[in-house]
Amino acid sequence: MKAKFGLVWKAVAGVIFAGVLAVASTTAASAQATARYTNVLNQFGATITLDTSSCTGGSISPPFSISSSGSSGQFNGTTTSSSTLCNVRYQSGIYGCQFQISASSSGGLFSSANAYKGSGGRPICEVVSDGSISGGWQATFRMR
Repeated sequence: MKAKFGLVWKAVAGVIFAGVLAVASTTAASAQATARYTNVLNQFGATITLDTSSCTGGSISPPFSISSSGSSGQFNGTTTSSSTLCNVRYQSGIYGCQFQISASSSGGLFSSANAYKGSGGRPICEVVSDGSISGGWQATFRMR
C-alpha cells in the first residue's frame, strides 16, 4: 500500500512541478526586453534641445540637443513590460514638438507627433515612419 501511495505521490508531484515550470517559462518569455530605435530629425533651422522625456514600461535616453542643418538624434531604449508608452519633447525658444510612441508585446504600435507650443503655424511636427523591425520596433520623427 505504501509503495503504491509513494508512486502516486511522485507522479502528482511531477505533474505539479511541470506545470509550475511551464508557467515560469511563459512568464519569463513575455517579460523579455524589446529594443526600440528612435530618430528625431531636426529641420527646424536652429538647434533643438530636450525639454522632457518619460517612459512607462521601459527606458529611453534621448540626446540633450540636436544641432540644425538636417541633423538627427538617434536614441535607443528597451521595453521591460508587455506595453510601453514613451513621450519626448524637443524645443527651440517658443517652439516645441512632442513625439509619442506606444507599443505592446501583442504587436500593437502607435506613433504621434504634435506641437505643444508655437506660433504662426510653426513648428510642424511629423511622424516620418514607424514599424516593427527584427527584435523590436522603430520610429522616426521630424521637427521643422
